[in-house]
Amino acid sequence: MDNVTQLSKSNLNSKIQLLSPNLVDQIAAGEVIERPGSVVKELIENAIDAGADHISISVEDGGQTLIQVEDNGCGMNSRELDLSFKRHATSKINSLENLNKVKTMGFRGEALPSIASVSVAHAISKVENESGNEIKISNGETLFHRPAARERGTTIQVRNLFYNIPVRKKFLKSKDIETRYITQTVRKYALGNPGIKFSYTINGKQKFSIKATHLKSRIEDIYGSSHVSNILDINYEKGQYSVSGYVGNLNLVKKRQGEQYLFLNGRAIQDRLLRSAVQTSYKSILSRGEFPFFVLNIKMPYDGVDVNVHPAKLEVRFQDEWRVYHVIKHAVSVALADIINVIPGLTFFQSGQPAPSSLPSDKSAFFKPPEIKPMPLEKAPHKRDESDPNEFDSNGQFPSHLQNQGILPEIEEDIPKTGDKFWQLHNKYILTEIKGGLIIIDQHVAHERVLFEQAKSAMTGNGFSSQSVLFPQSVKFLPEEYGKFPDIVPYLEKIGFQMREFGENTIL
Repeated sequence: MDNVTQLSKSNLNSKIQLLSPNLVDQIAAGEVIERPGSVVKELIENAIDAGADHISISVEDGGQTLIQVEDNGCGMNSRELDLSFKRHATSKINSLENLNKVKTMGFRGEALPSIASVSVAHAISKVENESGNEIKISNGETLFHRPAARERGTTIQVRNLFYNIPVRKKFLKSKDIETRYITQTVRKYALGNPGIKFSYTINGKQKFSIKATHLKSRIEDIYGSSHVSNILDINYEKGQYSVSGYVGNLNLVKKRQGEQYLFLNGRAIQDRLLRSAVQTSYKSILSRGEFPFFVLNIKMPYDGVDVNVHPAKLEVRFQDEWRVYHVIKHAVSVALADIINVIPGLTFFQSGQPAPSSLPSDKSAFFKPPEIKPMPLEKAPHKRDESDPNEFDSNGQFPSHLQNQGILPEIEEDIPKTGDKFWQLHNKYILTEIKGGLIIIDQHVAHERVLFEQAKSAMTGNGFSSQSVLFPQSVKFLPEEYGKFPDIVPYLEKIGFQMREFGENTIL
């Protein structure tokens, strides 16, 4: 028996086998193509690298039926179009030195072959002064490659994503949720590249078409004029590092994430340390669980950062991450200085004593806070606000209807009182003693709870009566928010709001 025959038989009996190229592509695609939004991301990055100044994105059924990205970039000739769907074929780098100084969005040569291995992909491309070509690939197999007509640039259609990987398709979210992820991706790249015109269509309906402009106008195009009037300019340089862009003031703080954008040398990135640098700058003026708005562009030497960390290219590794952290923190802190300086301090001084211009080093020089002497509420001076039915009565007693609204659950739950006195502090807090302790009630929060309970009752009852304002206010929503807005209109009308459509994604 010859050596070749022996080797073949040994391979058949081996537990370790070589995977087929198609299966390798599908496994690798799992790292690059996580969901439809990942396809949109990769195709937009290719269009940016091609030098396009107009990118058009169209999706249907959350990207599961169709994703199309069209650009007017440099395009590809027939051979380049064929090679673009081969794994690890790229025009971005050709040496290890290039890999250490990557300046393009893509460079791994994995996106298009990964997409084509889990979908039906169709691409048409043309370079200047040459004829165009098209190619169609399904499940990694080329169906045709032939001449085709179009203007300079590239159009890529991706249909039936994950049709050949049912287990991956099963784990996709609903069409609305996947559309929301795609919209977030488009918005991110539109903010990161304000010099490029973007058009975006969902299920045949154009969501926006925004012209090439500068960053401030791009923010207005996407978020509306209310954002522009509440952002602070960032423009800071330190050695080889620079930070530019905008951060929001306290009016743009939200209880959810989603309006925080970081771009490193033009690349959209996710980095917890750099996000915390911004968050820490707001530390003295934000509560836990609040998130500021920011769009920041960081420029630094390309050889000081490794972008080849993960196939998705969202994570990066810095040579000196703490230097970048402190540059960002200082840049944002300078912009927020005026806001922070007007926040009142909590240092107490004796009556009539001027506050020192600087804090003394001798602890004995500090004055103790004034002693607070609780006063029975019936003796405390208090001017009742007749216009507020939820105010305390003329005797300073806490109205019974507040407790009926469930404002004081601790007292309502059979907690025995040891006395019948209440105290009021600075017209802001109500104090009362209970067996074994003290209850402190924030009047403002209690009042909010009253209004909240009344609103809940109004939604299930006859609603509120309301007074129209003289000048109505316009509110612009993000496309995905506006799609959900009609669902809550009946409830808003129940509590007194009147509204109508007032332009794209805007209500009055």
